[in-house]
Amino acid sequence: MKTYRFLSFLLCIFPVLAFASQSSPQPSEDRVYSLAVLAFQDKPSTLARWQPLADYLSNSIANSRFELVVYHNEEMEQAVASGTVDFVLTQPAQYVLLTYRHQLSSPLASLLNKEGMAVTDHFGGVIFTAAGRNDISRLEDIKGKRVAGASLTGLGAYQMQAYELLQHGVRLPQDVDLIITGQPQRNAVEAVLSGEADVGFVRTGVLEALAKRGLVDVSQLKLLNSQRLPNFPYVTSTRLYPEWAFAALPAVDNEVIRLVAAALLAIPREGELAQSMRIAGFTIAGDYRAIDSLMRALRLEPFDDFRVSLQDVVAWWFIEIMLGLSLFFMSVIAGMFILLHRQKQLRHERNRSQQALEKLRLLNQVVEQSPEAIVITDTQARISYINPTFEHTTDYSLSEVEGKNPRILSSGQTPKQVFEIMWKTLKQGKVWRGELINKRKNGEVYPSQAIISPVKDSLGHTTHYLAIQRDISQRKQREQRIDELLYRDPMTGLANRNRLIELMDKQLHDNETGIFSLMLINIARFKFINQLHGVDVGDAVLVGVAERLDYRFAPQSAVVARLAADEFAIFCPLDSLQEKALKRLAESALDVFHSPFEIKGEAFLFDVAIGIAPLTALTSSNMSGELINQVFNQAGLALKKVRQQGGKGFGLFDQQLLDDSIVKHQLQAELGKGIAQDELRLFVQPQVNQQRQLTGLECLVRWQHPQQGLLLPGRFIALAEESDLILALGDWVLKRACFALAEIQQLSGDIQMAVNISPRHFRQRDFVEQVKGYLAQADAKPSGLMIEITESLFLDDLDEIVAKMHELKRLGVRFSIDDFGTGYSSLSYLQQLPVDELKIDRAFILGMARFGEERSLVPSIYAMAQQMQLRVIAEGIETEQQCAQLSQFSQLEMQGFLFAKPQDYQAWLDSWLKTKLVNG
Repeated sequence: MKTYRFLSFLLCIFPVLAFASQSSPQPSEDRVYSLAVLAFQDKPSTLARWQPLADYLSNSIANSRFELVVYHNEEMEQAVASGTVDFVLTQPAQYVLLTYRHQLSSPLASLLNKEGMAVTDHFGGVIFTAAGRNDISRLEDIKGKRVAGASLTGLGAYQMQAYELLQHGVRLPQDVDLIITGQPQRNAVEAVLSGEADVGFVRTGVLEALAKRGLVDVSQLKLLNSQRLPNFPYVTSTRLYPEWAFAALPAVDNEVIRLVAAALLAIPREGELAQSMRIAGFTIAGDYRAIDSLMRALRLEPFDDFRVSLQDVVAWWFIEIMLGLSLFFMSVIAGMFILLHRQKQLRHERNRSQQALEKLRLLNQVVEQSPEAIVITDTQARISYINPTFEHTTDYSLSEVEGKNPRILSSGQTPKQVFEIMWKTLKQGKVWRGELINKRKNGEVYPSQAIISPVKDSLGHTTHYLAIQRDISQRKQREQRIDELLYRDPMTGLANRNRLIELMDKQLHDNETGIFSLMLINIARFKFINQLHGVDVGDAVLVGVAERLDYRFAPQSAVVARLAADEFAIFCPLDSLQEKALKRLAESALDVFHSPFEIKGEAFLFDVAIGIAPLTALTSSNMSGELINQVFNQAGLALKKVRQQGGKGFGLFDQQLLDDSIVKHQLQAELGKGIAQDELRLFVQPQVNQQRQLTGLECLVRWQHPQQGLLLPGRFIALAEESDLILALGDWVLKRACFALAEIQQLSGDIQMAVNISPRHFRQRDFVEQVKGYLAQADAKPSGLMIEITESLFLDDLDEIVAKMHELKRLGVRFSIDDFGTGYSSLSYLQQLPVDELKIDRAFILGMARFGEERSLVPSIYAMAQQMQLRVIAEGIETEQQCAQLSQFSQLEMQGFLFAKPQDYQAWLDSWLKTKLVNG
């Protein structure tokens, strides 16, 4: 394999060197190449992750521009089949599948993955059991056991292990009780530890990652067939297979392919570009023939069709064929000896004949015990022989069918054309292969895979017909089950995204003059229902919503689908493209949610957000995929606008939405550059006590845009939240705040520095280490840092969040709940959380002035905080009247424009120092 990879490298690099030595070509218009990347997660994050690669290739290859497109599995194959992409970066199994079906190039390079601190271009599968299972020590011991795996399609989480077990005589799933746990792979580990399963499968590195996070004690597990392979950081139970492959389509120019290969291999290992894509780089292409062998052995797509070739027949009947040939040659030799030494060899020949009869008996026994149903007829299709498997499959005995036509098995469901083609093939003296729908004696219908061959005499005349049949009922049932998993939502029974797209494509092609619409429906705060009432109630709610939507829209020839946990879609024909037609359809969907849902004795009313976009007829048969993606994006933009404006009602797509989205996307790209080029500015707003003495500062951020000037957070924070930019922005603010805190602590040690941290930032695995690192770099005292968090942080993984908070509390860091009372508050959270401060939202302060103190929640929040010994800060104080109303709360601290507007930190510091000097 090393020789193969070295030759691949030479073939890639030598033409590039030769090309580089030639004179520079004349400038010409850039050629655009489409780079398709497989998305395992959502498309936006995948697009953001691999965009640097497309930019790098565009900059590295003259007169070329690479555009990045992201597809899921089915979309990727459709794009490759249609030839709309030029290069592909995908996982190994799909690379083999696409190469088999669409003749991709040899891999130009393989992905260098970064597993922890180690870099590897291979990965494998792990097979494990509980440490105390003494009855499971070898792979052969797994037969008959319960085996847990995340997914049948997972290469490292199922298929590698299945192939390894096949080499040890254990065939999956036939020889085990298979349990599909679903993602993440941690589910398979928990199934083994809980006793639900005996054996589990995960990808290499998963156990070590879970152990590092403290989620699994590896001493409780025992690895089977464990191996330590050179230059690989983890223990594996299988051989190693190459990482993702980068390949080209056949139509791409060879010179461009060589340039791309050289550019990939030239990416610095673990350099800045590689780190931006969360990889280590690319390396010389691995040997993907191992993946091909695995898929063939497991009969995975595209090698899953059951077709019997001459090679298969020879493999299955090798012993019988060899016995027959042996008998034939021995008979010839015996005849020669009879002619030459008839008297002398008579006894010897008799012995040989007895041996031949014994071998014929054995051959007959093999046929009798064959797992395939075998039937022999004469040329008039009269049955003369059936084997026991035929009797077992059809329930007919030889006495019942002898002399009869095999049409007694006909169910009437096999198309007439199949029989016409079959007899035409047989009369030409050829072998026919195909599927028949037969009927057993008891009337039960079953599908059968059949091979019918003419049996010829020495003159080449057909004397009999030999039929070999296999009952494929179980295979058909598995195919039907796979179809249900691929195209049907298992909870609600509605179509899933795959089925919706398939039906949309069919409607567009069948109704070329039709007008359609797509509605996307989102249930507001559905996650909150799961939190308060449990997942079973949440599931029942989704089923109820599905039933109402289907009841309302199915009679209108609409397709109702469930896309995600709380998101539904309706694809419906329209009378016209007028706005009132779209509004009428959206209002009909809103009517579904006007009456309460009665779920397990409780009534639920929901706010829903609906985005709707029209879809016109096709102008080209090749445009359906593009139109479907376009209408999903348009309806998504309309839905997003509704959610941003309160989360209920409906919105219609218009051109302004698209223009706004483009502007936001451009601003988001500029924000990423702005953070990297240090265009952010640290602002602060003072916090004071009732005597208006300074007690703390809240850190804020502004963006000094090169063209638009100083931008407030409202212009860019939401954009950052939609991408990983919020992490970089949060790091910037946190680091600057720590250095500002250290500077202030040298002058006054009792001022708190508050920093607002987004939930995504707080949930980062290394967040605690970041805080510790910034405090240490700045030499700031942790007791002066107040981290502000919102209540939405506690909706998921509460135990993990609390653990991080306690770790920082031990360091001295303090915590504040921002905008308390406006989110999904639960007083039980406050009892579990190590918080030090509550911030009363400005809305409650305005309500105190509008409705009076007796109807205000401010006194109640203040009393509760006093009871729990928490610091309280009121936000948004803008008038003396508000300040006077709050004066009754002696321990209450305040923040707002009445005392000071947000100010550049350095300007505030200079002003504060002057005030301190004036006041002595």
